[in-house]
Amino acid sequence: MSIFTRAFNKLGYGRLAERFPGADEPVGRRWDRTCVQFGSMRYDWCVTVIVAEHGLWLQARPPLQGVQPAILVPWGEIRGADATLFFWRRAVRLTCGAPAAGTITVWRPVWEAAAPWWQAARGAPSSPAAPPGSAAPT
Repeated sequence: MSIFTRAFNKLGYGRLAERFPGADEPVGRRWDRTCVQFGSMRYDWCVTVIVAEHGLWLQARPPLQGVQPAILVPWGEIRGADATLFFWRRAVRLTCGAPAAGTITVWRPVWEAAAPWWQAARGAPSSPAAPPGSAAPT
């Protein structure tokens, strides 16, 4: 892992990876080479995201920096989902852990696939069209 990667990880990815270590890739709906923001640090076009039964699995593979540790955030550890914009597209910022270990911002199609699992973990009725407590960005 490069010195730059270590420095960038302190801005969000590293804390999440320590708190929610991921194992091998799970089976689930998958997005390759997508953009994700961890805390204040964007990872552009180098993250694999998998929406799986047990949680949201992510792994960054930034060019020339090596493979980052995988993250698996259990559905019950996602404490909030707020609508936002990311690269001028609709997205959702997820608050992970209590106390919060950090935030993960994913594009809306990822959240639409993930919302039913998250709502089931919270005991809420499923409606993936809009995150609970969130208004669509204007």
